[in-house]
Amino acid sequence: MATTAFNDIPLEGPEHYHSWFSNIKGSVPEDLWKYFDPETTDEFNEPEAITVATLREGATGLQQLSATERTLYAQLRTIYNNELIQYQRYLNEKAKLRTRLLGTIPKQKRVLLPADEPIRQWISNLQIATKPSDAHMRDVTKAKHRSMMTTKFVDWPSGGPEKWLLEWHKLMMDCRNWSPAVYSDWASDFNLVWGEVPGAKRLCDRLTEATTNEEMNGWDIYKASSELKQAWDQRTIRSGMRIAGKGRTTRAVFATDVRFDGLGAHEEPIEESSEQATQAYVGSKKRAATDSLQRPSNKRPARKPKTPCWACKGQHPHFFCPLVLRSNRRKIPITNENKQTFDKRMKDPSFAGKIKMLREADQITKELSEEAEVC
Repeated sequence: MATTAFNDIPLEGPEHYHSWFSNIKGSVPEDLWKYFDPETTDEFNEPEAITVATLREGATGLQQLSATERTLYAQLRTIYNNELIQYQRYLNEKAKLRTRLLGTIPKQKRVLLPADEPIRQWISNLQIATKPSDAHMRDVTKAKHRSMMTTKFVDWPSGGPEKWLLEWHKLMMDCRNWSPAVYSDWASDFNLVWGEVPGAKRLCDRLTEATTNEEMNGWDIYKASSELKQAWDQRTIRSGMRIAGKGRTTRAVFATDVRFDGLGAHEEPIEESSEQATQAYVGSKKRAATDSLQRPSNKRPARKPKTPCWACKGQHPHFFCPLVLRSNRRKIPITNENKQTFDKRMKDPSFAGKIKMLREADQITKELSEEAEVC
């Protein structure tokens, strides 16, 4: 099938006919549609040219006309020019509509579009071959409803409710057109699908209460959809927040020697007898020697000395250096000596080239971070 424009609807089957026809009709200016509508017979004929011979037979110039005839000639020429502009506009829309029809019709159906027939006949042929009956559209709409209402949500879908709401709006629009008697019942299915989702339950309870009390107060499928999207947005915002007062577990917790009732994890209760006290003393010395080899030390390892910044010799990593990045987001102190060292090294073309590359990389990182925040 030919590639269609971004807003064109392809006519792939009877269920697409009405949306296709509405799209085709809407693409033509209202004052010109009557010349393409298969339900009318209006024709836009090319306007007849106005010459001096129109007013006086055999005349070839204005000097051969009387003053009255010249005035009339000027008026008729103005009308003719306006009609000619409208006719050119009609031809332009006719060409665009022909292209649009060819782009929305599958190749196997193009036999319905003979090159020697007018566009009105094209649309009539497609209408006869494709337009479904009202009963068929009601059956299709009911089938879509049954398919869509076989699933409910108990938690928010990963991508949010937008996709479901779009399909629901299409279904309810078809329901209004083909099965208006069940529109209210189908609208209440919103509660069946979302009633158990945290964050959406309160909305569904409000809808149920309004329906029961017959006080809708402006509630419709679009307001319900808007409220559901707001609930999703609130959930997204809350999920990105940290929990206040939640303590952090550090390595120091696991490095300490756990004690129970005043006794160490490796100690045992000792009775007061002198013999047991002596044995306990000897045993405790052995345990202490063993524990000293097995128990991890609580001492923090000595910090490695910082490597001076290769760009300015400051006591900070070069990838945080304010002189390299031309920004000081970390509030790193810079001395005059650091500045002099950096300025002196910038005179070296090789050094200056490396600095340029670092700055470009930092700028790219900033732009990516900003795009991520916007998304």
